[in-house]
Amino acid sequence: MDIEALVDLMDGKGELAGALANSEQRTARLVDQLRFQHEVLAEIHELSDPKSKTPLQDRDLIRIKAHVALRQAAQSGMLS
Repeated sequence: MDIEALVDLMDGKGELAGALANSEQRTARLVDQLRFQHEVLAEIHELSDPKSKTPLQDRDLIRIKAHVALRQAAQSGMLS
């Protein structure tokens, strides 16, 4: 790496700085996506309690939550 490219990177300019910023944005979006997926899985886990008094209603909510999470992952393109 030449000194000029390094100075540009430190100043937030140039091709390398742009690629780094883009990578950081993608990483932040991926972390947000993973947090959302984790939250949905936790909710599904709670709904799948075998001691539930409303198993059919819970099953329907599980299907809806899973569908939303799968659709959101597919639309974002982050996990597929």
